[in-house]
Amino acid sequence: METPQTHTITKLDSSVINRIAAGEIIIQPANALKELIENSIDAGSTSVDILVKDGGIKLLQITDNGHGIHKEDLQLLCERFATSKLAKFEDLESISTYGFRGEALASISHIARLSVVTKTKTSDLAYKAFYLGGKLVGQNFNTNAVAEPKPTAGTDGTQLTVEDLFYNMPSRLKSLKSKNDEYSKILDVVGRYAIHCQNVGFSCKKYGESHQALSTRPHVSLKERIRIVQGSAIANDLIDLESIKNKDHAKSVGLLSVEGAITSSDYMNKKKVEPVLFINHRLVSCGPLKRSILAAYYFFLPKGNHPFIYLSLEIEPRNVDVNIHPTKREVRFLNEDEIIEIVTDLVQSTLSSHDSARKIPTQTVLSKPRTQPTEPPTKKYRQENKLVRVDASQAKLSFLVPTSADSNPSKTDDSIITSSSERERTSLRLESITFLEDELAQKVHKSLTRIITNASYIGVVDEYRRLCCFQYDVNLYLCDYAALLQELYYQIGLTEFANFGEYLLEPKLTIEKLLAPLYETNSDLVSMDVVTRTINDNQEMLNDYFQINVQDNRLISIPLIHQDIVPSTFKLPHFIYRLGTKVDYENEKSCLQEILQQIALLYVPDAIPIADPADGGGSDARDTEAAENSTRRQSVDRVLEYVIFPLMKERFLVPNNLSSSIIQIADLPGLYRVFERC
Repeated sequence: METPQTHTITKLDSSVINRIAAGEIIIQPANALKELIENSIDAGSTSVDILVKDGGIKLLQITDNGHGIHKEDLQLLCERFATSKLAKFEDLESISTYGFRGEALASISHIARLSVVTKTKTSDLAYKAFYLGGKLVGQNFNTNAVAEPKPTAGTDGTQLTVEDLFYNMPSRLKSLKSKNDEYSKILDVVGRYAIHCQNVGFSCKKYGESHQALSTRPHVSLKERIRIVQGSAIANDLIDLESIKNKDHAKSVGLLSVEGAITSSDYMNKKKVEPVLFINHRLVSCGPLKRSILAAYYFFLPKGNHPFIYLSLEIEPRNVDVNIHPTKREVRFLNEDEIIEIVTDLVQSTLSSHDSARKIPTQTVLSKPRTQPTEPPTKKYRQENKLVRVDASQAKLSFLVPTSADSNPSKTDDSIITSSSERERTSLRLESITFLEDELAQKVHKSLTRIITNASYIGVVDEYRRLCCFQYDVNLYLCDYAALLQELYYQIGLTEFANFGEYLLEPKLTIEKLLAPLYETNSDLVSMDVVTRTINDNQEMLNDYFQINVQDNRLISIPLIHQDIVPSTFKLPHFIYRLGTKVDYENEKSCLQEILQQIALLYVPDAIPIADPADGGGSDARDTEAAENSTRRQSVDRVLEYVIFPLMKERFLVPNNLSSSIIQIADLPGLYRVFERC
């Protein structure tokens, strides 16, 4: 009989320990991406771009615009338990960042090839570093070269590139699902953070593809973020959670707040959608809470249908243990049963309050004979001539390019320097303003308003006639932007009545000096004394309601309707003249309406003259004027795209009288018929 073989206990090599630990934290590419996204958010990023190849196995790259990593910290970047977010164990009780153990990048570097390009705002250069096995190595992963970061060109922020994930763990590599399945998991993770993080814009696409699989902008509403990620079917049936009724009881068990959105009882969906749950801004799963909420839906949804649920819970940090699982996917918190009961009651009361208007789907009984054979299902093909390739919610890369301070199209007079200031808002509501708002509401052109709300700006077509193009759905439109802007600014004036910003003028010219150029070129004008006297007689009202401040016969300030829009100072003489001659100060409604119309006219950009090719060159004055006009054209185009059209999407009601100012000039099906492509 053989004696059993005995084995002595030996200490595992550190490389084996690190690889085992890494395998617990990074189970699949989606786990690695989750850690990288959280690092980017911790860095204060407002933009996170993700590039994926072969489901994240061959390549997983994330680029952000956060505060970057200092060159001195790159040596320890991938060392285990090296972190800037935690100093002692007690700090876990108040931890507010996603990361805290210093294991994520270390784990990734033990099972993949990791490279970093980073730049801080205070650094003149970016630095690139390579990591293997938790250690800084030479350039291009050369372990024999000098291990130090190398200076390179780059923008503020950090780009982390993970290549050949699980290259040294063949069994884990084989256990992964197909590349498409792994990519779907990555999109799911990105989508969940895109829904939750209001101040961060996300994009994700496959390597080699031009279009984004997912793209969101920062500061977009919750409903819009859910629409982009989950689709319109869910977004159209969303309802916001009600506020906690017994806040004292909730606070006593450590529940500080509950926010989120859920689908109403009208939403019918046979496919399960995993709830999106964040606790203290951590993406987590909580089985008991999920089961309790789904049980509440049992009384509202027909059998076999499933809801969409997004919840964000704020729980007293000292009551939450975030160090339960290596992936940080699970958390534990005190008073779990009480908190689950409060949240479930909140969901149930929200559903109950919206259930009175519930829509029950019905099916019409058709009169055709039962024996009539059913037609075989036909395969649906994508119709290229009806495909909308541009979405109004998508941002352009040029949006990230900063503009110079002097690029505003209205800064044309060097003798007048302007600045703006804020004042406390007032709640003054005159009956005349209410009447004007009601009058506007009765004249709204609903279909044109819907078109403008969902328009994608294209560009200026004719800056002299002040025409621009935009796209809606598969249609191309031409519009008179001067007419639209005059109405937009008038509507802003109605909304901001008695709450305008102040646009200070320097030097403070007298009314006579401002009007002088006008009277020098026109002989049939109303007497300057009449204009001056009319304005001085009404200066108190003009200042209180419109921030048109006249002191000692000098114009001190004019209204500021938006912080990114300034008026043309060339129009000031006409503005002052019209205030003194075109306003009926005896009738309150007419007076307020006419002043608002004059303010709107002041802000409408001037027509830019088109250069005459016959003029040629050779004149310094003509060359200077041409350069200035070119700058003005670019500025008008940029202001229209990044200020005016976003403003119109938010608050513009197109009146019926503007129907002739917006015309359709082409559509995609028509272009396909002519050109057979587009």
